[in-house]
Amino acid sequence: MRPILRRRAAALATAAALAAMGSLTTAPGAAADDAGPWPGVEGAVLTDGGALTNPTTGRVLHVPNVGAYATWAPDGSRIVSAWSSVRPNGSNKIALPPAQGMRTSGAYQDLTFWWGGRYLVFSRGGQLGYGPSDGSWAPGPLIPANLEPADVCDTDPTVNPQGQVAFERGAHSCRDNGGVFVFDSNAGTVKRVLTDAGQPAYSPDGTKLAFVRTVDGAPQIFTANADGTDVRQRTSGPRRFANPSWSPTGKRIVFDAHTSPNSDDVHTTEYVDLATGELTKVGDRATGSNPSWQPLRKNGTARIWGADAYSTNIASSRWTWNTVGQSVPGLLNAKSAVLVNRDDPAYALTAPALAGKKQGPVLMTPKTGLSAPVRRELKRAVRPGSTVYLVGGTAVLNGSVATQLKTLGYAVKRVSGADRYATSVAVAKAIAPSPKYVFLAGGSEYRAALSAATAAGADGAASAGGVVLTNGKTLTASVKAYLNSLNPDRTMLITVGSAAKYALTHASYPRWPSTYSYYPISGGTDAAISVAIAKFWWTAPQTTALAYSGAWRDGVSAAAATNVFGPLLWTARPTLSSEVNSYLLRESASVDFTAAFGPTAGVTGAELNTAGAAESAGGGFFAYHPYYDGVVPARAGQTAFALGGDGGRPAAAPAAEAGRPGPVGAQPNPDSLRTLHRQ
Repeated sequence: MRPILRRRAAALATAAALAAMGSLTTAPGAAADDAGPWPGVEGAVLTDGGALTNPTTGRVLHVPNVGAYATWAPDGSRIVSAWSSVRPNGSNKIALPPAQGMRTSGAYQDLTFWWGGRYLVFSRGGQLGYGPSDGSWAPGPLIPANLEPADVCDTDPTVNPQGQVAFERGAHSCRDNGGVFVFDSNAGTVKRVLTDAGQPAYSPDGTKLAFVRTVDGAPQIFTANADGTDVRQRTSGPRRFANPSWSPTGKRIVFDAHTSPNSDDVHTTEYVDLATGELTKVGDRATGSNPSWQPLRKNGTARIWGADAYSTNIASSRWTWNTVGQSVPGLLNAKSAVLVNRDDPAYALTAPALAGKKQGPVLMTPKTGLSAPVRRELKRAVRPGSTVYLVGGTAVLNGSVATQLKTLGYAVKRVSGADRYATSVAVAKAIAPSPKYVFLAGGSEYRAALSAATAAGADGAASAGGVVLTNGKTLTASVKAYLNSLNPDRTMLITVGSAAKYALTHASYPRWPSTYSYYPISGGTDAAISVAIAKFWWTAPQTTALAYSGAWRDGVSAAAATNVFGPLLWTARPTLSSEVNSYLLRESASVDFTAAFGPTAGVTGAELNTAGAAESAGGGFFAYHPYYDGVVPARAGQTAFALGGDGGRPAAAPAAEAGRPGPVGAQPNPDSLRTLHRQ
């Protein structure tokens, strides 16, 4: 989901490291080379050990907690090095867990961010590995064993926006150079694109490679097209050059320059202008190796709202789903719809999970019939003949609702039980008769339940579980019977909040083994619980949704609009809840968009600005746009913030294929919470 560009005039300071260096957009050529929001403008040049050099002034700032093989996240919001990831001022450190299943141990080398910042790719002991950028689970081998034999030495990975990984492959403990190879995770192939070449680096758009090749005994910088054609030498002479890295605009290449391989070597960091061939020093003295240029890329925030909570609900649907017969890039095609009573949260809490599975909006209507806005939205977004699901019995949505839907040409399916608890069971069964996971949340704790429902629907049509409701600390007969019908060895049981945990563990299940596993999620506040669900269910998400904890209807709209894209986070007001702010800082390498649902009487403008600063390189590096009624208003002077999708709407991206990492998709981390319980 990407917004239309509108710079937010907010009194938010950038990260301390950026502020201390002054303006970083005044690097040589930056004004002329500003390529817009992506790939970004040129910031500081980072070298190992955390040295940041301003290319214009030569001023050097040392960032704490940065080690070897340091590099930038795609939006410049984090720095990763051998063992950890930090913000540009050295704060908010994330320790990267040790890799598992690799041939050797030791520090991660040659790090690079993959899939828009969601993952890290690295080399270790001549083998490539990958793992999440937020350290949520242990990294492992990247390339299948049949494509990365034990006798090869793979190093220096680099990635392009399409997810391909280029790397140097050698043999004999990396002594022999075999050239530059490309691993395509979708095709499951490895092929060589360059011979007599090493240390590859993709350009920001992925169309070119920089690399090192030895000429007359001296390593020189070359470029080529990504397929290995059009090879051009960029440096020459007796000096030795290494570790090329592209500027964010793709018009310069920065690298290490050496006068000698011996102890009398003079080392500098320099860059070559690809248009002129001119070499320029970055600063007056060597400050470290492996340079990389900070991309100051604008992330996005947005507000989706209407005149009231019911209009916000319609706005969230318009913001997400195509008009029947149209195909707007970034919007999805609805295959169904889910209707709930707009005045009864008890029967709306599990609807987002059902909507994620059935691929359609959640619309809120009066008990006695379709409101005019809901009728119009159904006709706009959902084809006649599609199924519309009614959550709750006729006491919740009466027969006239079904009659009106049939008159409009829709098939109607009511999902209901004797009460809210039995209805939650019916919804869960409609999602997955044989579930892989089931969330338990309090029936009167709408914030916890809606965040859980967002997670449960996160895999869209592939979703395999729902949310069932507890009656405080107890289970009703219908919920208990449903749980007893499951096999806890095959179904992940996730409790959300202390009451749900108590309810699960203080009931007996005759069909279950004496000892079973479950996964308790807890938190002291609504915000904390929503963050805990996000950490458990999503690996480095790209999108987050915000709702005010005092507005359940906005939460329903948010959960329904974003569940296949990222978590629903709750905040108090008037300032962003500390747990949410900390989470966005932690996930800033991957999160590039945050949407608030509802007017400023809910999530305030200041809260949304804080979220934008947390997910980006600082207060000046995110763009904001309002979506009143869910559409882009036609206003003079607005510029599209084209990072994908259409003007801030959800960008539908392919899920991970065959277990490989991809740009979207939930990836639960069960080992972090697995708990044994004896009946």
